[in-house]
Amino acid sequence: MADMFDYLDWFGDFDFETVPFNEVDNLILAQVSYLPLLDVVPAPGEGSVSLAEAANRYVEKFPSSAPARLGPLLSARTNDLLGHMASCGRRYADMQLGAYEEVLDEGTHEQFGAITFELPDGSIYVAFRGTDSSLEGWLEDCEISYKVIPSQTHALAYLRAVVAAAKKTDGQGQVRVGGHSKGGNLAAYAASRLSEGDRSHIREVWCNDSPGFCDEVVSPDSLRCICERTHLFTPEYSVVGSLFNHAVMPRIIQSSGVGVMEHSAVEWQVMRGSFIEGRQRSDSSVRVVQAFNQLIDSRDLPGRRKLLDDLYEALHAQGIYDIDDMMSRGLPGLNATMTSINSLTPEDRQTMTNFLLGIAGGSISGAVNDAVAPVAQQLGEAWEDAKATMQERMRENAAKALQNLQSRQHFGE
Repeated sequence: MADMFDYLDWFGDFDFETVPFNEVDNLILAQVSYLPLLDVVPAPGEGSVSLAEAANRYVEKFPSSAPARLGPLLSARTNDLLGHMASCGRRYADMQLGAYEEVLDEGTHEQFGAITFELPDGSIYVAFRGTDSSLEGWLEDCEISYKVIPSQTHALAYLRAVVAAAKKTDGQGQVRVGGHSKGGNLAAYAASRLSEGDRSHIREVWCNDSPGFCDEVVSPDSLRCICERTHLFTPEYSVVGSLFNHAVMPRIIQSSGVGVMEHSAVEWQVMRGSFIEGRQRSDSSVRVVQAFNQLIDSRDLPGRRKLLDDLYEALHAQGIYDIDDMMSRGLPGLNATMTSINSLTPEDRQTMTNFLLGIAGGSISGAVNDAVAPVAQQLGEAWEDAKATMQERMRENAAKALQNLQSRQHFGE
């Protein structure tokens, strides 16, 4: 199964005149934004660095013997991306990277990252970082349900600055903006909030399995101004990218990941300069998202805020600060967390448990058999639903790694 690394091998030596910028280029640049590039790529107003220099600096900072820890939701291969881009040929050889920012603020629940790429064809791609493994990142995704989140406001200010600089040196329509996961939501929000004059410089908006918007917070009418320029992709199993409402219809694509890990951009399947088309969203992911959306819709905006604030405080009280912590605590930590939230009814507890189980359980790869199954067997209804999900995914694609899980469960029980 071919992925973005195969694409670089195929087309890395073709310039943008020969092979125009496409959806796979977009995904590659969006994925780079997840890398911790502090002291590798200059901050806003401090110039830029070539791709080759950035790749060298990154290897010096994170050698293969001590790679950057990217969390369980990101492929470790992402650490190799800059080096692969630099070595594959002339496509990105003259690219400049600059205006790198990152923020993680527990007080405001802001998790933000951004980077600007100056491409060899003279255009600019602004990539906003998606949700990382931090608790702030995941809660900020959910906070989209009741307010304009800090990352959205930050993204708008960042994009305005990029467009202002581009207007001084470039013609109209030369700025692309995008991101993966929450990064795509930030891209859509920022582009739609630009003035009409600034927005005329936006060529395309790329949303890669990105959550949508709540109508009560961001009016659908305010997003129509960018619909014709917006590309939205989602894999067959989509949780994050199916939250809330979208202004455009998504294109379903195939991923070699399993369950929630289909969200991982490195697992998306490509052929030449396009993603391989998928069939439809899986029933299991539809059920998870529908239950969560119904839980959110059952509350007014203050009620949603209280629910998520209570959840955040309860997770912290259990010593859970990121997805790794959630996985390591297993059933006892998750059950204790849900029970401690007085605003949750038993039915709501089950919904939130299933949602969090879907995120944490789906992020485990090779260790899923040994780590998840013994814990999940204690989950009652949640485990029954998880088993149904596993069986469904195995029927859909028996060649995927979940086949190994089925085999180990059969002989281990």
